[in-house]
Amino acid sequence: MKVRHLGISLLCICFFIGNIMIAAPGFSAEMTAQEIVKKSEDLLDQAKDSQTDILMTLVNKNGKTRERNLAAYIKKGENDSSKSLMFFLSPADVKGTSFLVWSEPDKDDQQWLYLPALKRIRQISASGKGESFMGTEFTFFDMGSHDTDDYTYTLLADEDVNNEPCYTIEAIPKEVEFYKRIVIWIRKGNFIPAKADFYDTKGEYLKQGIFSDVQNIQGINTPTHIEMHNKQNNRSTMLDLSNILYDKGLKDDIFTERYMKRGK
Repeated sequence: MKVRHLGISLLCICFFIGNIMIAAPGFSAEMTAQEIVKKSEDLLDQAKDSQTDILMTLVNKNGKTRERNLAAYIKKGENDSSKSLMFFLSPADVKGTSFLVWSEPDKDDQQWLYLPALKRIRQISASGKGESFMGTEFTFFDMGSHDTDDYTYTLLADEDVNNEPCYTIEAIPKEVEFYKRIVIWIRKGNFIPAKADFYDTKGEYLKQGIFSDVQNIQGINTPTHIEMHNKQNNRSTMLDLSNILYDKGLKDDIFTERYMKRGK
């Protein structure tokens, strides 16, 4: 099963990034790592579509910040397929840039980046997915959807994160491409990821994602503040989500190369 949320993936950002509801009955206390991840996915993947405004803050190694404003849309299709589109609204140096992703089961994501200054659409190659996404601490790979069956999971010792009891799960990709290892902390109370540590292809600690400010939106508990701290270059990227709407009935024609050029 592939998972996406607001243009951001569960296993790689909040999923490893996500939004999840309170745990439902019917699961024993002795859940396996795979069952915990699946539970988190199922609660994450409830809405048929979603849209949100995003304030992106980039922090360099000296603590200097830059802000960007974005709008993001995502729609689920049939058989675990999905499409997402993000628009950069400001400042002027990125305004009009857009990013489109099409995801289908058992296939690599198709990704396109529209650069208005060049008036052209660039398709992101498989080898290019390890590159930084628009100068952030997320990569193009992070911004795609990911099949959780491509990983094996091990339940580690439980830990608290900010005084919240969490399951600690190690995810190892069956084929190493961009990360050799990811460790995820999932809150026991509501199955919302609390943080995730990412290790590069050499096994060295690369970056940490933090997921906080959980709000209940249309019955879905949603982390509205996401941070990614790169431990190797001392840079960070923060995402603050607002005006989140689920199940608006988004049209398919939004998620096209033609629509990318519209600016929003």
